[in-house]
Amino acid sequence: MAVVALSVFALAVASTAGSGAAPLGVRVLPQPGGQHPVGETVLHLVDDSRSDPFEPDRQRELMVSVFYPAAAIDESPRAHYLSTALIPDLEKRFGVELPGLFGNSYADAPVRAGATYPVVLYSPGAGVTRLLGTGLAEELASRGYIVVTVDHTYETLVEFPGGRLVQSAPAPNGFDTAIRKKYIEARLLDIRFVLDSLTRLADGENPDADQRALPAGLDVAIDLDHIGMVGHSSGGYTAVESMHEDRRIDAAIDLDGQLGVDEDFGRSVIDGVDRPVLVMTSGQVEEVGDANPSLDAFWQSGTGWKQQLIMSDSAHYDYTDFPLLVPGLVRPAAATYIGPIAADRGSSLVRKYVVAMFDKFLRDRTDTALDQPLSDPEITRGR
Repeated sequence: MAVVALSVFALAVASTAGSGAAPLGVRVLPQPGGQHPVGETVLHLVDDSRSDPFEPDRQRELMVSVFYPAAAIDESPRAHYLSTALIPDLEKRFGVELPGLFGNSYADAPVRAGATYPVVLYSPGAGVTRLLGTGLAEELASRGYIVVTVDHTYETLVEFPGGRLVQSAPAPNGFDTAIRKKYIEARLLDIRFVLDSLTRLADGENPDADQRALPAGLDVAIDLDHIGMVGHSSGGYTAVESMHEDRRIDAAIDLDGQLGVDEDFGRSVIDGVDRPVLVMTSGQVEEVGDANPSLDAFWQSGTGWKQQLIMSDSAHYDYTDFPLLVPGLVRPAAATYIGPIAADRGSSLVRKYVVAMFDKFLRDRTDTALDQPLSDPEITRGR
């Protein structure tokens, strides 16, 4: 309700805003901590080699967002946090920017030139939109990474170009083991396809299915020799499993996810992986204990660097943007999903250790938070 009230207030003052005024609306995410402004673009990717497992008569298609260090942002509009078919149409019709929810990135701004940037992929939890990884993506981009957040079609509502909305696929037996295994199988092929699409981009092609113009300099800025992946919940499993399946991925982070589906462990657990993995778990998951069997087995099989950090007073969705979107008055109603840790504090800690992991293993830095004694009282070492 607080967000609605602020948006209404912004609309009330719209008549007094000049054409050069700042965009109307609410910035819902903390400012990134890096030195670079952040650009964002969206790609529509179609895999011509694969039928969609949920709609076999269609080719598999994905929507991804790309966040990157930007150069000049003065001529670029601030990116909406939540895009809808309605708002852009109204803005175009009336020539004004309507109140809405904004992140900290700028749509299609040119890429900062003179350097290449390691790539980080982000996969959300099962049934969850990629938008809830926006804050983390902006943080990494502000610190010199190119971050690609992926929506896994038919798991969640996805908006495609032209305002076409694709709903999640029907699950006749509910969110059971079979449907979640089907999600993971599709996700692993999605991630391989996204990496192939980035390779095409770095080779000078435009992988966007609609051949939408891309931000200037994006193709030459991608460093595909240094690739990491991070995901939340099922996305964390997807990250570690994708690294097992694809040697292009150099480091992975699992945010509060078990490494398997119920009692069935992933190949990353059975075979082990020889590259670094950071696991961060919430106090809630530690209390429930459902991730323990797969993590115990992974610690036995994995031969690469690995570490587990536990964030106290946190719940499962404290590893996403969700707590930042919940007004303080209604936080008690969301207690199943978020813990008592303050939203800004939880977000800051997640960003800190995710950045440290990729700085350490994609940039070979030895002075990260993972190389020093833990100084945050909410963070303890697990395995």
